[in-house]
Amino acid sequence: MKKSLVLIAVLLFTLACSGKKEERTLAPYFSLKDLSGKKITMDQFKGKPFLLVFWATWCPTCRSEIPFLNELAQEGHTVVAIALDRDREKLAQFAKEHRIKYTILMGSYQVTIDYGNVRFLPTIFLVDAQGYIVGRMVGGLDKKKVEAFLKRG
Repeated sequence: MKKSLVLIAVLLFTLACSGKKEERTLAPYFSLKDLSGKKITMDQFKGKPFLLVFWATWCPTCRSEIPFLNELAQEGHTVVAIALDRDREKLAQFAKEHRIKYTILMGSYQVTIDYGNVRFLPTIFLVDAQGYIVGRMVGGLDKKKVEAFLKRG
């Protein structure tokens, strides 16, 4: 009996310490319209890493991250923002006033569900060149994490 308990304890310890490798998740496909009404699909971003940002104009944290996201876009990195605002014209005016340099898409309820039921803004996904989600940040950007991700390419 004592040997059995020791064996079980060793097995449980081994399982606990083995650490399952994190599975990569393919980023869900999307087809959304940009501010001009043009359809943009997930396929257009394959082949290069990008940030996928769920945000809204009424979100203070989202607004505060615009300069950093603009900087990334101006450096040649791909930033795709999925806006959860409903009014395309007001959103376009906001983008113009804030001189947003990256792609803004009009979000949908379905895309928030597809991306794991996005509930908090901002929610940022790091998507690698093969289209896999390799990181997620909720409630704000971790600039060091984003910069390290973009350096890896």
